[in-house]
Amino acid sequence: MPIRAVLFGLALVGLVPAVAEAADVLHMQPAGAYNPAAFNFNGFYLGAQGGALVSGYSGGSLGVVAGANFNVYDPVVLGIEFEGDYIPGSGGASYDFYILGRGGVVITNDLMAYGEIGPGWLGSQSSFAVGVGAEYAITDQLSIKGEVQRLSTFGSTPGATRVQAGLLFHIQ
Repeated sequence: MPIRAVLFGLALVGLVPAVAEAADVLHMQPAGAYNPAAFNFNGFYLGAQGGALVSGYSGGSLGVVAGANFNVYDPVVLGIEFEGDYIPGSGGASYDFYILGRGGVVITNDLMAYGEIGPGWLGSQSSFAVGVGAEYAITDQLSIKGEVQRLSTFGSTPGATRVQAGLLFHIQ
């Protein structure tokens, strides 16, 4: 048997696995795109917030926030939130406390828009807050929020506008 025939035969035997592997590669399905799970806005959260009173009163505010959200029907979220803020000012420091009902809609996997309303105290007077905001997930347990609230004492139209932002830690 000529040496060329032996070498040709060995070459063919070496090519068979490579051809079979190439055929498998041709029939492989591409990997799906990475799709992280949606942020879970449900449950309890704690956080800090700060803002500025931009009309009606002047000054900043720094406070704490705690609340709970409940997904009632995808994408609708209802919740309750407690806010307490310290408001330094030239006429002396003040404070506010509000218990707000929240209603929101999850727009994307990590973004929720909401409205809020509730009673509270501004300084030593009973008052109420009405506002809108958005919350955006930055990790699987942290989110940031931004909101605009109108504040007023009972019996009058909203008198002060507050713009604030906060960092929230979701307990899951």
